[in-house]
Amino acid sequence: MTSKDLEYFLSVYSSRSIKDSAQKLFISPQGLSKKIIELERELNVLLFTRTQKGMIPTAAGKQLAVRARIILDEFTGIQSDFSKAAVNNGSSLTIPATHGVLNYLSVSFIRSFYEKNPHIILNLIEIPEKETDSMLQKNEAEIAFVPAPIDYSKYDALFCFSWKHCLVIHKSNPLAKKDRISCEDLAHVPLAVRGRSYSAFPSNMSKFLRRGVQPDILLETTSETLIHSIAEENMGVGITLEFQAIADPRPNTVIKDFDVPFEKEVYLISKKGFPLSAEASAFHSFILQWTGQESKAPQE
Repeated sequence: MTSKDLEYFLSVYSSRSIKDSAQKLFISPQGLSKKIIELERELNVLLFTRTQKGMIPTAAGKQLAVRARIILDEFTGIQSDFSKAAVNNGSSLTIPATHGVLNYLSVSFIRSFYEKNPHIILNLIEIPEKETDSMLQKNEAEIAFVPAPIDYSKYDALFCFSWKHCLVIHKSNPLAKKDRISCEDLAHVPLAVRGRSYSAFPSNMSKFLRRGVQPDILLETTSETLIHSIAEENMGVGITLEFQAIADPRPNTVIKDFDVPFEKEVYLISKKGFPLSAEASAFHSFILQWTGQESKAPQE
């Protein structure tokens, strides 16, 4: 789902007509109809009832319209913030991040940072940890958000936050009736997970192996949405971050905790002994304030 998909949806929602919206959007009616169908499949709901009088929004369509307008307003705000920074000859700061960080920081984080640092343009990118390490070593980035464990021989690190992993399970699955799920409960259960290019994969899998359970991996992916969809279709159980599961509720799934901690700690790191630019130092200081930690200069 993209902002463009939501724009297409809202146009049809307002006009109640594929043909009229297609003309306004400079897209073929067939192409617009396909976009709406793809959106319905992704969300696993019917957004419109097709009638001779036009496209009539369903209850799910009305619900999406409310959230879509909020999301697009936020996108417009971000674009405005970036435009203001560019006009003021702002300098760019590239920050690689492990999965989940960009969703967790939210638009309010970006707005607050720009209020304090209007001349710095953030370039936040989500990539696997191996690529992050390569960017730092090649000086393509000064700082990065990465999960534990940290190689303290190479990096200085500032703890930022920790998240809990959880399970997303179809309501018809017998496990959905349990309060907490053990690794033993998941023996021979197909699992959809973030792939092995992310450090959480070996960490989580090792917890299964230490309890004598060989995980049955149905799917490794970089898409949190796909993990949730696998559970929604009852093809398997998804392992995801709790805050992301809460943010993407599905009508036929429930969220369950593990019986032991499956946590992910995230740190802001920089190369040991490598002096930070004014932009990177400003971001480091902002993180200290945002996380409520005592302000201090990065270690050298």
